[in-house]
Amino acid sequence: MPKIRMNVFLDPAQKQALERLSAKTGAPVAELIRRAINAYLKRGRES
Repeated sequence: MPKIRMNVFLDPAQKQALERLSAKTGAPVAELIRRAINAYLKRGRES
């Protein structure tokens, strides 16, 4: 599926936490954000 570029503003703590998780898992920060969005949307559909 093609991806669409978006700008998202994070606070410094969120950015640091994502960078740490990225380093730990090897997944790019963008992928972690996409996974988090998908999990959030899935929870919304299940409610």
